[in-house]
Amino acid sequence: MSFYQDMVEGLKNMIGPGKKFVNPTQMAKACDVAPNQIIRYIRQERGKHIQVIARVLDSVGAKIIFPDEESEKNTAAYHEIPLAIAKPDSINSGLTPDIYNEGILRFNAHWLKSKGDPEQMKLLTVTGASMSPRIEDGDRIIVDESQKELFEGRIYAIRIDSEIVIRRIAKEPGKIILVSDNQEAEVRRIALEIKDESIGWAAIGRVVYVAKDLL
Repeated sequence: MSFYQDMVEGLKNMIGPGKKFVNPTQMAKACDVAPNQIIRYIRQERGKHIQVIARVLDSVGAKIIFPDEESEKNTAAYHEIPLAIAKPDSINSGLTPDIYNEGILRFNAHWLKSKGDPEQMKLLTVTGASMSPRIEDGDRIIVDESQKELFEGRIYAIRIDSEIVIRRIAKEPGKIILVSDNQEAEVRRIALEIKDESIGWAAIGRVVYVAKDLL
């Protein structure tokens, strides 16, 4: 079948009872075109320019693939998490998206929901060994920015002024203690006075997953 025929058959197969579009009008509305445009494509009444393009695409071996219900289900089964850098965003409430690296990783959506809110998660590459051996330099972590309430023993991304640190939480009366897992870390404990406003700090989110490269 030619590219042109693939296109025509693909459009036809997406229209009808129980399909993505009930009728050509509904498809046209979704595509922001006039209904007669869709109808003319299906009837193969469109102008020659479309057929010329189709011949060119045929000659280079192009194929057109229309989404089906199974592929849409498979796509919905995964959730994309954007990359971030260790820098507070403009309102100091989250991580800054990595605009220089537009890579996005997909994770099982059901699994992510068991960890927190997938829509509020970001993927961060760790630098430094302060949380070794649990989290090593170069590991990637998922930070759920919806989880800002601090629980003892859990690991969080914390903003201190304009710096982001990854630490385990401990508590003392009137204080939040940021603890390094690494016994040899230069600074193992950072004490933050809860009522001391001279230091700007805030919880960015909880670390819900650590990904490691195997050597």
